[in-house]
Amino acid sequence: MEAAQWPQRVEGERTSLVRFAEEPAAGWLAEAAQAIAGRAAPCRLEDRLAAGDVGWWIEGDGERVGALCGQLAPMTAETDDVALVWTWLAIAARWRAYGFGGAAVPLLEAAAAGLGASTALVPLPADNGVAFYFWLRLGYTPIRTAPIADPDRPAGLPADALWMTRPLST
Repeated sequence: MEAAQWPQRVEGERTSLVRFAEEPAAGWLAEAAQAIAGRAAPCRLEDRLAAGDVGWWIEGDGERVGALCGQLAPMTAETDDVALVWTWLAIAARWRAYGFGGAAVPLLEAAAAGLGASTALVPLPADNGVAFYFWLRLGYTPIRTAPIADPDRPAGLPADALWMTRPLST
C-alpha cells in the first residue's frame, strides 16, 4: 500500500509515532541495527526504507527514543486480507526497558487496522531471543510460515526468519 495513506502522527498515552520527514539520522541507529540482527548481518534502517517500508520515530518523554518500520502486504491468495508486517523496531540503548517499544506497537497496529489490516506479522532473526520474548509479551505467537505470497514478502528479510503473528482488532 502507498505510504501516503499512513498517518503522519499517531498519538498514544506514553508515546507518539511521527513519520520520518527526512532520511533518519541518529547516533544510536548503528548499534540498534546490530542488536536487532543478533549474530546475523546488521538490519539497517536505511535498507528497510529502501525496501519500501514506512518509518516512524518513537517519541517519549519529549525525546526521540526509538524508531520503527513496517509495511502492509497482501496475505496469501486464499484470503483478501492484508497484514501489517513489522520490519524494524528499536529503542535507543539508554531508553530500553522503559516500555516505549511496547507502548509504540499498538499505535502502529491501530493505524494499520484503520487501513484494512486484519493481522500483524513480525519476522525475527532466529537467534534473537530478546526480540522473541518482547513480541511474545505483546500477544504474538510463533507460526511455521508467513501467510504472505513470496512476491509480496518484504525484500531483504532473512530467509530463516522466525515469524510471529497476532490478529488485529478494528
